[in-house]
Amino acid sequence: MAAMTSVPRFQTNLDYVRTAGEMAEIEGHTSLPLRARSAEGGGMTTSTTVPDFGTLAWAHAGGGRMTRREKLAELARSASVIAPLMTARAATGLRLPQRSMVSLNIDGVTFPDSAVARDAEAECREHASEMMYNHSVRCYVWALMLAEHRGLKPDLEMLYVASLLHDLTLEDDYRDYAPMACFAARGAILANDWAAERGWGRDQRTVLADAVSLHLNSRVHPKHGPEAELLQAAAGVETIGLHYRRLDPESVARVLDRYPYLDMGRVGLPRFVGESHPHTRARFLMRIGFGTLVRTSPLAK
Repeated sequence: MAAMTSVPRFQTNLDYVRTAGEMAEIEGHTSLPLRARSAEGGGMTTSTTVPDFGTLAWAHAGGGRMTRREKLAELARSASVIAPLMTARAATGLRLPQRSMVSLNIDGVTFPDSAVARDAEAECREHASEMMYNHSVRCYVWALMLAEHRGLKPDLEMLYVASLLHDLTLEDDYRDYAPMACFAARGAILANDWAAERGWGRDQRTVLADAVSLHLNSRVHPKHGPEAELLQAAAGVETIGLHYRRLDPESVARVLDRYPYLDMGRVGLPRFVGESHPHTRARFLMRIGFGTLVRTSPLAK
């Protein structure tokens, strides 16, 4: 395996050493006008657009920190997620039946077996604890179940690699991989560099990096691809039990038996708290009650 230790910490792939405007153009993720200072008179002119919230291009444009407007917008989106989550938890507590659930035979799950998939598994096993490795594999499995429920057809290799790499920057080996406040953005830079070493083209790396970076958003727009949408949703299952009632309880139990939760609630949450730097998405999530939702998640129980 070509280990990532060959890439020095704080040294990123040169594809990402660019201005915000260049990043927006390269990544193709644009939404709001970006005001740029005129070279002649110092006035403000519209030169390009701001990358979509949560993408790696967005993180590079603002250091992975949220603006006040972005916090307000994400607060509204989060409310639309938390309200049905609490309703679902209440329904579970009252033992109300769920009409539509997805089942899965963990023995029948086919994990990608390409060279890059094997490298990703080896990377995760080498640099992540057993707890975080299990978490990463479970994310892939929940993503498969949610893909069936939503009728999505992701690239399984891409989804598997993203699942295995998405939280490596919460581990000591890669915590300081790049000078970025947001750990998910650091993970995206890591994923980009890792994939570049294995010959992936820019488009593939963008899909991978954005899937990793976007997993902290409260929602992911389908335009970013099924891999990003499903990884974010699977991370929601893992942390706060989002979409939990869509999953067959017996299937969930078998997955947890194969890949135990271990100390995810007791150890994993403090790691996340340690990454809640000012104005990052992690800090935002903690301020709206993420910690409580994690501690009271069905999986944590």
